[in-house]
Amino acid sequence: MEPVIFAVRFLALSQVVLLLISLAVSKNPPCVRLAGASVFSGVIGYLLGPVAMTYGQIELTSLFFIFASLTPMFLVLFVWMAFEEQHTFPHWFWGLIFINIVLEAIAHRPHLMMSEISTFMRAMQVVEILLALFALILLWKGKEEDLVETRAKLRNWSILGIAALTFLIAFLHLVTAHLVPEGFELFFMFSVFGLTLSINFAILKMNPSGQMAAHGKPTIVDSQDLQIKSLLERMQQERLYADHDLRVAKLADMLGLPEHRLRKKINKQLGYRNFNQFVNRYRIQEAGQRLNQEPTIPVLSIALDVGFRSISSFNTAFQSQFGMSPTEYRRQSAV
Repeated sequence: MEPVIFAVRFLALSQVVLLLISLAVSKNPPCVRLAGASVFSGVIGYLLGPVAMTYGQIELTSLFFIFASLTPMFLVLFVWMAFEEQHTFPHWFWGLIFINIVLEAIAHRPHLMMSEISTFMRAMQVVEILLALFALILLWKGKEEDLVETRAKLRNWSILGIAALTFLIAFLHLVTAHLVPEGFELFFMFSVFGLTLSINFAILKMNPSGQMAAHGKPTIVDSQDLQIKSLLERMQQERLYADHDLRVAKLADMLGLPEHRLRKKINKQLGYRNFNQFVNRYRIQEAGQRLNQEPTIPVLSIALDVGFRSISSFNTAFQSQFGMSPTEYRRQSAV
């Protein structure tokens, strides 16, 4: 069975390398390409580590396994940069990434006893799984507000692929304790090959350019479309944005448009890639005016009244728009 495993391993490797090349030549921002290249390099480490071990290449084996164990961390960064553009990375999550790196460094220190190595490796594997699950949550939560059609479709493939690989790797590490039966190893190699082949096919069919994130902020296009004009007028005059529960589907129903068409119009004709970006533009605009005109009204009251659910989300959006906090903005306006 070993020759078959070897052959399937290199079939999977060919698809991962193809993904790596596709991303490298794409029009994505450099940070997205770098994070994606790191993810696929880690997967290559998973695939080539056992091969290097078989041939007694100890230093190369160690390098491959280090890259492999850092893959979930790279995955979170890649998902955030590619799918969550314009959102601020949560500061608390850097702590989990830091723990992952520290455990990685300790687990690979020389002169550790096998029992100590095993303990650190187990802890590291739990952190890796938590990171992969966080990447899944990000992809799932952002589906509804993503206005880029090709990227939205790729989310489904990404969710499926990450979920399958997370389960397989968790089983491989935590259940088999690295004593992997040949039958399971062959199944794992076939799974990696099938998933990467499917992702390559999905990219080729749905998004040949491979672009997921844009450079800079949205470029607003002046539109003569009557439906777009109606949308912009109603957003402003009826303060539709002040509804905390406003979603694309709800807005499409108000306008009497199919949801997919409204998504496309906001994306293609107004330049927005994310629905919250579009809605928050109105919320922040009104909030800025009221911070000037109503100096005695608490910031939280204004934030809730214009449609934000919490002061934290308001502060993040306001900082992104004006480069300062609402309190600083009000203080400067009062001078």
